[in-house]
Amino acid sequence: MKKILFHMALVVSMTALAACSNDGGGSTSGGAAGGNSATTAKGGSTVTPTSTPTGGSTVTPTSTPTGGSTATPTSTPTGGSTVTPTRTPTGGSTVTPTSTPTGGSTVTPTTTPTGGSSVTPTGGRGGGGVTGTPTGGSSVTPTGGRGGGGVTTTPTGGATVTGGSSVTGGTNPTGGSSVTGGTTTSGGTTATGGRGGRGGGGGGGTTSTGGTTASGGTTSTGGTPPTGGVSACGVNPVTPNATQQTKNALCYLYSIYGNHVLSGQQEANWNDNPTDISSYAGQGMKTPAVHGTDFAYHSSAGCTGVNISTTHAIAHWNAGGLVMYRYHSGMPVSGTTCMNDCYTGTNCSESTPGSGFFTNIITAGTAENTSWNGRLDYMTVQFKAMAAANMPVILAIFHETQSNGWFWWSKGTGAQLIALWKYTFNYLTATKGNTNIIWLMPYSGAPTSAYWPGPTMVDISGGDTYGTNPPFTSLYSSCKGVMGSTMPIALHECGTAPNPGTMFPTAAPWVLFSVWAGYENNQWASLKTIYADSHTITRDLIPSLK
Repeated sequence: MKKILFHMALVVSMTALAACSNDGGGSTSGGAAGGNSATTAKGGSTVTPTSTPTGGSTVTPTSTPTGGSTATPTSTPTGGSTVTPTRTPTGGSTVTPTSTPTGGSTVTPTTTPTGGSSVTPTGGRGGGGVTGTPTGGSSVTPTGGRGGGGVTTTPTGGATVTGGSSVTGGTNPTGGSSVTGGTTTSGGTTATGGRGGRGGGGGGGTTSTGGTTASGGTTSTGGTPPTGGVSACGVNPVTPNATQQTKNALCYLYSIYGNHVLSGQQEANWNDNPTDISSYAGQGMKTPAVHGTDFAYHSSAGCTGVNISTTHAIAHWNAGGLVMYRYHSGMPVSGTTCMNDCYTGTNCSESTPGSGFFTNIITAGTAENTSWNGRLDYMTVQFKAMAAANMPVILAIFHETQSNGWFWWSKGTGAQLIALWKYTFNYLTATKGNTNIIWLMPYSGAPTSAYWPGPTMVDISGGDTYGTNPPFTSLYSSCKGVMGSTMPIALHECGTAPNPGTMFPTAAPWVLFSVWAGYENNQWASLKTIYADSHTITRDLIPSLK
């Protein structure tokens, strides 16, 4: 995959930077960008827990037990009163009990927490929202946008809640209700409709599968809210002590994976006022969900100040979007700092390390280690500024990694890259205390397990390509072969955006795509089709992750 140079002049008081594009299979086409600070209102209105999003099933909690209660039957329970739905959404059924069945109290949980907070869907679309059962930690509360029906998990019959904290808005009993006979559902109702549209989600409704008879119940004693625990979706970021917003963002990525795709655009932030993202509005389109940018461009802030790219990134987050950073770092050798970052030339991204480099860069006291730590310190300045805005960051460091790659970090062995990843991970988290990072392992077009750091240091992964035959099924399959079928897989950089109509359900269901800076101008017609697709999530359709 030969690189084609893509030069742009940087009119700032630092080293001239050049950006480079590749023509098939995964080479970077230049530097990266900060976004514009224009604010677009988020789509979707906040729906209170008593409303029902379009599609799927939403059960309204009337109280939150912290021990022992039966689930709401979706058909007439044996020995009780008929349950009457008060509102029927498109594609599903919403059941609200209007009387209490004989034999016990009926409590309507939307999920069954087992030591943590339950998740309250409030509408919108996000590919099903968080569909797991929380087991501790704080919950994600979508407040609009594209959420696939929010949380559609429904207890299949009765279930006993074994502690945890209450549903927001409900009443937290301090003694619970002791069921003395329970209620048995007798079949349940199957919703047969809807896939989520722009105003709401739904994944085909919820099927009751029989029911469980409570046999005595358990009286709650109050429960203790968890401290720490796992995220609402059951997946914790690999970053220790991750912020709630970081947990929310990762859960959101998991919730949409396989059914929706986040649109993304890399900004040409080698100038202070890039227009890649703002150009979408000029085409009559919505703003991309993911703002792509790069730590390699510092404006006039140097290595110790908050640079303009960070300011742009924060503005995109505040407007409802997500941000993905990469770093075209110069090769860290003696005497160099972040101000020596460059793409091509002496000690630049594409330079070839000398003998002993990969040992020295992770060995305290060496010139290479001192230089690399300085760059990580510079990154930390930006991370802390974003953390102050409660902003998580998707970090695609060491991007386009492959065997015998074109950047200095992948010109060593797989073991050397993994050792460098581990050092960088520990320095940014344990040493510098950054808690707002989602770690993306960004392969090129040739993913290989020899360069795989492993799931204890990676949240999501993926590949990139400048091929012109989307949806890039072969690349997706190669990524899946390395990282497995559970972790979300991203097309973190591309020249041609994939059409969701050909991606789903199984061909190549990328969790996001990001068009490289400048490449959007070659495909406006196809981008308009892609952005109009019901699977595509734009910035205004992301639920609140704050």
